[in-house]
Amino acid sequence: MSNTPNANPSSKIINRKGIYQALDERGNIVADERWQVITLPDGAIQFDNETVRVAPFDEPRSDSATLTLEPNLQLRELAIHGLFGKREGRVCVAADRTKASLCWRHLGDVKEKVVAWNNSLELDFLSPLSNMATVLRSRLQAGQSRSFTCYNLDPVTFQPTQMIQVYTNMGQEPHHTRFGTEKLWHYTLDFGGDARYFSHFWCDNQGVIFDFASTAGYRFVLTAADVPLM
Repeated sequence: MSNTPNANPSSKIINRKGIYQALDERGNIVADERWQVITLPDGAIQFDNETVRVAPFDEPRSDSATLTLEPNLQLRELAIHGLFGKREGRVCVAADRTKASLCWRHLGDVKEKVVAWNNSLELDFLSPLSNMATVLRSRLQAGQSRSFTCYNLDPVTFQPTQMIQVYTNMGQEPHHTRFGTEKLWHYTLDFGGDARYFSHFWCDNQGVIFDFASTAGYRFVLTAADVPLM
């Protein structure tokens, strides 16, 4: 799974799939995530996953998520279902892209927030797929940073919270993975200067993350993957 240098992860054709394991600060496996990213016939990119979360997660359960980007990489929609259909989170951007509806539901209790929208806003949820989407949309060259407003969905309730995130492309470097040593793009993720949540992650030319490590103690590791069509 070697890489050819390319500071802008390509969105031309992406058909990828794999498995992530999430680990806590003690190295215990707390989630398994099966995922795929495909290019749809209209050129849109769709991210799908199914995740099983176990204790000490606050609400052990199964989750599934679908995030769709338009062919021009603008955000189209995010839908997450959890707790065997008892929880739901959804973000829908209006056709004129001036506003978005953010909904979260637990059983019959439905809440909605309508917010002003622009194409610089991002979404984040508890999966490396959300980071992959931001990498693709940001197209950062080595040494470049991007600061933006993000709606982060709570991992348990899916309630959105607005925050600032900063992505920095540190350039390519060798990094040890489950598949051997790979030449990957090293990114840092800064949550508005809060050192408790500073993160490092390493991805390939198409933005697929092989390793994600947070100072908060959690980590995502790619444990199985297809061969990329570069």
